[in-house]
Amino acid sequence: AGADRVVLLSHRAWTDRFGSDPDVVGAPVVLDGDPHVVLGVLPAGFDFPGPRMDLWKPLVVPPDEPPPDSGVVFLGGLAGIGRLRPGVSPAQAEVEARAILERAEGSGPSRPRGPEFETRVSRLREERARPFRPALLLLAAATGLLLVMACANVAGLLLARGIVRRRELALRGALGAGRGRIVSHLLTESVVLGAAGGALGLAVAFGVLRVAPLLAPGDVPGLDETGIDLGVLAFAAGLSLAAGLLFGAAPAFAWSRVDPGRTLNGAGAASAAGFGRFRTNGGQAALAVAQVALALVLLTGAGLLLRSFVALVTVDLGLDPANVVTAGVQSRATSRLFSGAGGRIGPDELAEMDAAFRRSAETLLARLDRIAALPGVDAVALSSSMPLFPAVSVQPVDVAGRPPPRDPRDVRMASIRTVSPGYAAALRIRLLAGRFFTDRDTAGSPRVVVVSESFAREAFRGEPAVGQRLVPAFSFPGGGGPGGGEAWEVVGVVADVASPFVPADASPASEIYLSMLQPGMSRMPAFGVPTVAVRAGENPLAVVPFLREVLADVEPGMPVSTMALETLLAARAAQPRFYAACAGVFGMAALALAAFGLYAVLGYAVSRRRREIGIRVALGAERRDVLLLVLRQGGVIVAAGVLLGLLAAAAGVRIIESTLFGVTPADPLTFAAVAAALAAAALLACWLPARRAARIDPLEVLREA
Repeated sequence: AGADRVVLLSHRAWTDRFGSDPDVVGAPVVLDGDPHVVLGVLPAGFDFPGPRMDLWKPLVVPPDEPPPDSGVVFLGGLAGIGRLRPGVSPAQAEVEARAILERAEGSGPSRPRGPEFETRVSRLREERARPFRPALLLLAAATGLLLVMACANVAGLLLARGIVRRRELALRGALGAGRGRIVSHLLTESVVLGAAGGALGLAVAFGVLRVAPLLAPGDVPGLDETGIDLGVLAFAAGLSLAAGLLFGAAPAFAWSRVDPGRTLNGAGAASAAGFGRFRTNGGQAALAVAQVALALVLLTGAGLLLRSFVALVTVDLGLDPANVVTAGVQSRATSRLFSGAGGRIGPDELAEMDAAFRRSAETLLARLDRIAALPGVDAVALSSSMPLFPAVSVQPVDVAGRPPPRDPRDVRMASIRTVSPGYAAALRIRLLAGRFFTDRDTAGSPRVVVVSESFAREAFRGEPAVGQRLVPAFSFPGGGGPGGGEAWEVVGVVADVASPFVPADASPASEIYLSMLQPGMSRMPAFGVPTVAVRAGENPLAVVPFLREVLADVEPGMPVSTMALETLLAARAAQPRFYAACAGVFGMAALALAAFGLYAVLGYAVSRRRREIGIRVALGAERRDVLLLVLRQGGVIVAAGVLLGLLAAAAGVRIIESTLFGVTPADPLTFAAVAAALAAAALLACWLPARRAARIDPLEVLREA
């Protein structure tokens, strides 16, 4: 405190804002209207604590502590950064940190109690990856399932190939090769196959890493630094070896038991197994069942994420975000509070912030006509907070004439949003009853409010809302409630405005709209940012330069932030879209593997039963009977796989629960649709070998015999 104000620049800020000037150290920078001096430039790639950091300032903690009864509170919290000594775990450090804070409380004001206020120590890597943990788990699980399916497919093909190599393996055994020698020979072949697949996978991974930063949503920490190094190569080599052993073990041990005498004498050339029993091809059938089950798990996850994405982009917002641009200027008092005062707020700070907010809002109100006259502007309005975001002020409200609730848990809470009369028209919020504010709702007119549909339904219990009166059940620090406790008359009901930035399972916001033209209706919500909403023509971004010019001197020295609502919604949907796309790719790959596995199993069975089918047809079997015979065998595999897959999916989709919007993990429609689609695709894969079996010419087969 009292020293020169200094900042550190990120490499990006140094490059973009200072043109990589080598003499930038000592250059002046103005932050929140206060001059600062550049102390240094951090190296490229340093992005702590997040990828969007441009400047770092020293944390200055005021030396004096406010007395307990001063009304000063602390907003937010502080994150301490430390490097643990060798052998010390985060859990041990957490115990020690809590003990230190408990001892410190004896000489200072006590801190709030509750789980959300507890001290927590965790690894920095885990904290940075926490927002992306669901996506990482999803991709890791999908990759693992696809690997298992690929191994099962190759294992099935090797089992089928063993029929062709039966005589070769029997001859090796007859010439003295023991079972261990045959097993090692077959495992060597599968390991070589796995190594070839691993090399191909590394080549594909190299290409994926080139395009991943362009497709991934937001700023995933460390994504730009990800590459294929020695650790990745070692992991890939070990995984390829394990996969080769995994898909080669079953065929190797199965075909190492070949009886040389019987095989070389021609016995067993034709299997006696019927289509419904899977005796000699039971291993392949089991692998096909597993593939169908795993495919259903992946497709279920993809279906849930796709439905979640559709629900997000088609949710009824209650307003029309098209062609709407917002602009706001945060007050210097609010910015200084959080950047320089460590979140300490008392009556003096609240009064300063409230005065700054009121001053900015009144200035913007006076300029709405000027903004409305800009080229291409169709409508303009002012709000106490950003549209589509929850209101910053949530207060208890009572219905006039009804006794207040006895249980504090039954107190009705409502979000308070203060707006100008043209707010509903600018955002095209649907009016359900009554009217919205007009220019006649001023200080000398009766105090009126407009409520949301949810508030009207909960507060008035089916009675008409228009004409009802509300009583504020709260007061502000240093002053009374809105209107000095005078009742508000409800003059209109509007549709609920959904926020895509709150959990999908949250209750609709019970919202109350107040008019900015009625001074004394409420103290301004000091933590909000007065936001201008402008509905423009086909190109709303064209009005942004004019908006910045009009708002430049509202809060001198503070930047004007602008945002198109459609851009905001698109950014919100980027991550769900990426999740759905990734899951869709994995799901389709799984479906292809499962279909190919079924086709291979039944195609192999048909080739083995070619002579028997020919005899059946020669003895009078209809081609339809042969077709149904093969389809029945495939149907048993599909039914077993779907049943196991549904059970596995019901247990596994919990991994993506936190990424879903508007759909539950146990959504029955998704499960039914995915199971039906997979069954249809699998039966189509079964139909191709069944069709080939039905076309077998008995005369040709008997001549071959």
